[in-house]
Amino acid sequence: MIVALGVTQVVGYGTLYYSFAVLAPMISTDLGLALSWIYGGFSAALLIGGLGAPLAGRLIDRHGARNVMIAGSVVAALSMLALSQVQGLASLGAALLVIEVATLLVTYDAAFAALTQSFGRARARRAITTMTLMGGFASTLFWPLTGWLMYGYGWRETLMIYAALHLVLCLPLHLTLPRPDLVTPPRDALSEGSAPVHVPLPPERHTAALWLLGGSFALSGFVYAAATACWVILFQGMGHSAQAAVIAGTLMGPAQVAVRVLDMGFGQRMHPVTTALITGGLLVAALAVLSLAPGVTLAGWVFAVLFGLSQGLVSIVRGTVPLALFGTVGFGARLGQLARLRMIAAALAPFTVTSALTLLQPQVTLIGLVLLTVAAQTLLWPLLPRASNAG
Repeated sequence: MIVALGVTQVVGYGTLYYSFAVLAPMISTDLGLALSWIYGGFSAALLIGGLGAPLAGRLIDRHGARNVMIAGSVVAALSMLALSQVQGLASLGAALLVIEVATLLVTYDAAFAALTQSFGRARARRAITTMTLMGGFASTLFWPLTGWLMYGYGWRETLMIYAALHLVLCLPLHLTLPRPDLVTPPRDALSEGSAPVHVPLPPERHTAALWLLGGSFALSGFVYAAATACWVILFQGMGHSAQAAVIAGTLMGPAQVAVRVLDMGFGQRMHPVTTALITGGLLVAALAVLSLAPGVTLAGWVFAVLFGLSQGLVSIVRGTVPLALFGTVGFGARLGQLARLRMIAAALAPFTVTSALTLLQPQVTLIGLVLLTVAAQTLLWPLLPRASNAG
């Protein structure tokens, strides 16, 4: 089950998310639309999709992650077909919106819920880490694959191939997931040497904790989205060449995979809130290194590694922290509520940061991102003392 979901996450993120950055310039040229309009449509779709995230979470709780992901595979295929047929801005925006709906139904939040529903709290963290370890290869595989297909066959044909991939690979794999009515809730009792089951917060603390966690995820999500979307611009603003940015970027993927391997070996007994604080600390360090050493090649490499380490952990944190704080009841709905805040912030990030870069010095913009990350970390601290008690 973990392997099946790992494969579908690679395909899901590779086709629905990473491929767009490669395809966008050719789509822009072919449709005669400015690239800013293309990315504006993408941001608008992400914003609207974020509003629908809680509904997707409730559907997962009500009908089971398996059924939602099966439907999501069909929606993903239709979204790829729709994007392959766009003729202008209106049809492009509609297709991108369907892609965001598909993303909600087949990517990490749905997969986290599927693993939690099948494995229970005692074993879900290792399962989530293992799955995200596989998912980390999405950009490594699909950035070059998309370029090869696009230049060999065309962008429309590439999207048709990706639509078929969702139907012939992801749909059958999602069909292999256990049916909700056949899943026996796993015991959370621990065997010797297993990871601890952390006692959820009492119900009276859930509302406040959800707002704190949502605020933290939104602020950090803004920073991750800004740094990812404006990677090359930030590098050039700090005195690096575009080529240096690309070379540094190649270090990010291996760092993500490496930190997930470390988490499997050494982080399983650590409370997820502690892991989240470490994740934010790595992000602060990455941004600080880039801002304090303009034009230094080594600083660019260190930034890429630290950012990759942080990004590798944050995918795990987004699933394991809500599970540890709130338990399994209503898990999908809570992931949806958290995703809504995070996706709205992420949708606003590229425009906000590119605007800031035109008005302010790049170093000032980076310091602003550092301060936002520190604020995100501050919101996590009230969740740590009581949450750190293991059952």
